[in-house]
This record gives sequence, C-alpha cells and structure tokens, in this order.
Amino acid sequence: MKDEEKIETWLAAFYNGETTPEEEAVLADFFNSGEVDEKFKADSDLFNALYEPNHIPLPAGLSLRLEATIDKHITDSTTYKSIHKTKKLYISILSAAAAVLLFFSLFFFQQSRSKQDFIADTYSNPEEAAIMAEQTLLFISAKLNQGLSPLEKVQESVKKTNEILNDI
Repeated sequence: MKDEEKIETWLAAFYNGETTPEEEAVLADFFNSGEVDEKFKADSDLFNALYEPNHIPLPAGLSLRLEATIDKHITDSTTYKSIHKTKKLYISILSAAAAVLLFFSLFFFQQSRSKQDFIADTYSNPEEAAIMAEQTLLFISAKLNQGLSPLEKVQESVKKTNEILNDI
C-alpha cells in the first residue's frame, strides 16, 4: 500500500513537472515491470508513450501522405505568391492610370472654366448695387447677432466666476 502512495505522489509530481530524473526512472521501472495495477493502466500507457516512442506503431503510408501534403502546400504557396504579385502589379498600373486620368480631367476642367468670365456685373446702376449690398450686410449682421445671443449668458456666468475667483 505504501508503494502505491509513493507512485501516486510521484505521478502527481510528474504531471506538475516537479520530478527528478531518478524519480522518473523509478516510475519507468514500475510501469515496465508488468505488475501495474488497473488504476495505473492509463498512466502506464501515457508514461510509456512519452518515454518509449518506439512502441507506438505509425500508420501505414503516413510518410507518403505527409510528403504529399507538404509538397501540395509548397506548390499552393508558390502559386498564391505569383498570383498575389500579379494582382499587386495590376493594382499599381490601374492606380497610376487613374491618377493620370484624374490629373488630365482636372486640367481640362480648369481650362474650360478659365475661359468663362466669372466677374460679371449684375447691376447696371451703382446705387441699386449699393442698396443691395447694404441690405445683404444687414441680413448677415442680424443672423450673426442671433447666433451670438446665447453666448451673452455664458459671458455673464464667466464674469461672475472670475469675480468670485478674484475675491478669493
């Protein structure tokens, strides 16, 4: 019974990665002795698999399947890289063509606009123009004052705050 308790203690330490090489050798001797209790059967299989991998049979054709998979992956990767490079080239060419097209479009649009006379008199009578300008400026002033009126309350509260701070 004491041996089972020692084995359980060493197994717990083994699973936690705290065993010494000597303790692992004792566990290996125990599991290879052939007198392993059923409750240690799973531990025995795992321990033997870790320390004696020659006992694990490899499936038939595994090496060939692995090589085929690796070769396929390499060819897929090479194909992907060449396609990716081709796409990058097309994108670069199309980007350059779009930039050139945009440049020429803006150039010709600007040329066509420069031919037009943008500054044109809308009033033939200077007095009418002055009256309209005055009305426009009054309208802008009224709208600006409407927008600034809520700020008067803010200015009053800032003024009160400054007075309180200056008194302190």
